[in-house]
Amino acid sequence: MRVRPIYRLASLLLCVGAFFVASPAMAKACETLAAGSSQIVFSGWSGPKLPVFVHKPQTAGANSRILFVMHGVNRDGDRYRDEWRDLADKHDLIIVVPTFGRADFPTTDSYNFGNILDKDGRKNPQAKWSFSAIEPLFDNIVCRIAGNQKGYALYGHSAGGQFVHRYVAFANAPRLESAIAANSGWYTMPDDRAFPYGWGGNVDGLVSAEKALQRRLTILLGTEDIDRNDPNLRINEQADKQGLTRFERGHGFLAAARKLAGRNMPLGWKIAYAPGIAHDNGGIAPFAIPHLLSSATRTSTPDAVDAGKSAIANLGLRKDITAAMATIVELERDWAIQRLIELTEIPAPPFEETARGLAFARMLREIGGLDVKIDEVGNVIARRRGSGAGSAVMVAAHLDTVFAKDVDVTVKRNGDRFTAPGIGDNSRGLVSLLLVAKALARHNIGTERDILLVGTVGEEGTGDLRGMRHIFAQAGHGIGSVIAIDGGEMGRLIDTAVGSNRYRVKFTGPGGHSYGAFGTVNPHHATARAIARFLDRAEPVAASGTKATYSVASLAGGLGINVIPTDSAFEIDLRSSDANRLSALDSILRSAIDATLTNENAGKEQGQLLAVEIKDLGKRPAGTNVIGSPLVAHAEVALSYLGIEPSRNASSTDANLPMSLGIPSITISRGGISERSHSADEYWIAKDQHLGPQAALLIGLLEARVANEERVQK
Repeated sequence: MRVRPIYRLASLLLCVGAFFVASPAMAKACETLAAGSSQIVFSGWSGPKLPVFVHKPQTAGANSRILFVMHGVNRDGDRYRDEWRDLADKHDLIIVVPTFGRADFPTTDSYNFGNILDKDGRKNPQAKWSFSAIEPLFDNIVCRIAGNQKGYALYGHSAGGQFVHRYVAFANAPRLESAIAANSGWYTMPDDRAFPYGWGGNVDGLVSAEKALQRRLTILLGTEDIDRNDPNLRINEQADKQGLTRFERGHGFLAAARKLAGRNMPLGWKIAYAPGIAHDNGGIAPFAIPHLLSSATRTSTPDAVDAGKSAIANLGLRKDITAAMATIVELERDWAIQRLIELTEIPAPPFEETARGLAFARMLREIGGLDVKIDEVGNVIARRRGSGAGSAVMVAAHLDTVFAKDVDVTVKRNGDRFTAPGIGDNSRGLVSLLLVAKALARHNIGTERDILLVGTVGEEGTGDLRGMRHIFAQAGHGIGSVIAIDGGEMGRLIDTAVGSNRYRVKFTGPGGHSYGAFGTVNPHHATARAIARFLDRAEPVAASGTKATYSVASLAGGLGINVIPTDSAFEIDLRSSDANRLSALDSILRSAIDATLTNENAGKEQGQLLAVEIKDLGKRPAGTNVIGSPLVAHAEVALSYLGIEPSRNASSTDANLPMSLGIPSITISRGGISERSHSADEYWIAKDQHLGPQAALLIGLLEARVANEERVQK
């Protein structure tokens, strides 16, 4: 039977009406969530009513991030909210703390185990799991703020951290965007052991390993959460297999996940550190922020690469650019060699770069078209004015070498091979910079952005990047990207900064006879114990993830075989391209030294107390280039254009400093072949050396943008 249109419409309206009646979210309007801190009651799930402590910043809007914060064993949601309040206001986070009180959730099984099993070990209905409150509570909060949020983040500390890491494994949480489990006491391991110590037993089959391991989970560990006597730390055979402290157990948890993932499953889990923090939610919370916000990455976006390819193709069509490239080849024959020899034969150890700086400044002025100045610390800065506004592009090479002033730096030539200390690192880098300046000037190539051609002081050793530090501490330079010229091998593109912290640690005591004064504090014993303490705790930090290293480089002290020494010293080098890991190693070292000092003095039987001095021998910040920056893509397409396969690397160069400040920065090759750097028989070979300055020219022009439209005639 044919249905008339009017009846069709009526039927449709009835269906729509039925939907509105059937949908609880639509049937009852949400109460508006007021700005500031407040408490609401949530009943929109199958479990008991939950008190929920919330904080909504005054500036929060429909797109503010929603963060669920899971409380610890004391079930004190109000305290957790209050400890997150300032961070919420600063970072535009809406804090939501559902509180699982002891009346309805009396045990760890019912709260941080997820209430998956009842007291007899039988599976509860999923709707009754404590995990199942989160998704509908998210809907409720979105409704209350009239929000547009499509997902949420989840953070928990201590017992809350246990809730979070189990939630990642067991919960049906399609809108979970990221999770942070901080200072969990112990873990449900990703293996087949019986629950709650593993994913097996009565919960077997409830976890999709592939799904769980792909979720974004940060295991956040306080480096000082190492108290074995904490009454809330579970101590039994199963828990101790994971490690003896919360710090150790977190590493064991990630190691088990890596083992399960193997080579077949992607792993979205990682460890991060809260240096100097023990078992303290308020102390560790600020360290969670970077993992809630967008993460840095080394990957060039496809758009940036495509744009770079198009731009490099356009540069290749310009006759002024092709002429500039040819000029570099021409000048390499004699002009560049003359300047290489002159600069190399001027000694320039750190803090004594003045003479070389003056010569380099003169060479830049001879090129013309540059505003050349020498700043207060000795940096040579030549500004080439652009036609428009915008930040400047800095192209830099360091003036200093590692060699003392009295080292013979006379250049010896044998065909295309030039031998002298510092000739490659970094006299050749300075010459490459001069070649870029000369090619731009000869062909009058204009750019939209200013280009700064800079010879920096203090890149090597004890110089500690003092030239770069000074430049970026001054207002007025307006630098938006940095290209450092300091690499040896063509194609080696340094886009990640390896940071380093270096110290000399010296214990001092009264000394005495090895037999007669036995019981007096012994600085050598303190050195040994401090190093051992550090190594025990540093090992898991370096075991996986972004490379982190440590090396006790030297030992000193002592007067004789039968003498308790008055002093004992060691030097130590810490390195990583991950600033968080480097900071963690630093904190662990200081903690080991402090604990050793306390214990040694507590155990002395006679004499004066032991003392310690930590001397800073130099620090270089770590860093990476953030996603969306075109600089790395520009470097890759420029090198490819020259027929060179780019290879990304991590190292320690002048680019460390700007990279650590979030300024796009790279280091590229100086051209030619450099060998035996930092040795008396260092040499440089003039082979395909033009490729270094040509790459610097092209990358610089891609960054600074060529101002006019002159092209090659076809």
